[in-house]
Amino acid sequence: MLNLFKAKPKEDKKNHQGAKKPVQDLIPLKDIENGILLTPDNKMVQFLKVSAINMELTSNAECNEIFEMYEGFLMSLNYPVQQTMVSMPVDLKSYIENQEQILNNTKNPYKRMLQESYIEYANEIEVSQDIMQRQRYIIFAEKLKEDTPKQRYALALEIDEKKQEIISGLSELELTVESVTDIEIIRYLHTLFDYSTAQHRPIESSFVPQIIQGGKL
Repeated sequence: MLNLFKAKPKEDKKNHQGAKKPVQDLIPLKDIENGILLTPDNKMVQFLKVSAINMELTSNAECNEIFEMYEGFLMSLNYPVQQTMVSMPVDLKSYIENQEQILNNTKNPYKRMLQESYIEYANEIEVSQDIMQRQRYIIFAEKLKEDTPKQRYALALEIDEKKQEIISGLSELELTVESVTDIEIIRYLHTLFDYSTAQHRPIESSFVPQIIQGGKL
């Protein structure tokens, strides 16, 4: 199990009396770039989305074979990985946009009423706390010796080799593996820290402007 988000050690309050703690110190990440998260202790973290196998349609013998193959895949890796399954809000944005385009091209008033009901129903599903999608991830990390552009680039190449190794291994189990984008990492973290807000007001852009407070009270 990878401990990606370590709690920072408590600082001596006597040395910081009256000082304001920057909000960056409260966030367990340093940067997100090209689908890779950088933690405050300089770990570059790669997220991979993994599809699922419907075990209900397999026999006991087939299940055992799948488990043995997956165990063999894990044993073949010489670095630690973390497997997580997160209940993410249902993302129907693309579907709703497509339905709205159909609505705009529909002239028949009865068909328009029916199409509007489809869109309303899809919007209700998106914000329903009773309907979620299970997203599975495999996560691994490598440590930077020092945070420089050259070191980031070199380590990103090493991470890419390991990513391809995982994709190749899981493809033998007929699993689909995809890299995540910057915005998907942000939404993943948003869901972990504030599921309700992530469900009703998902972050739309990977660019989050800084909020800086200066001066004295």
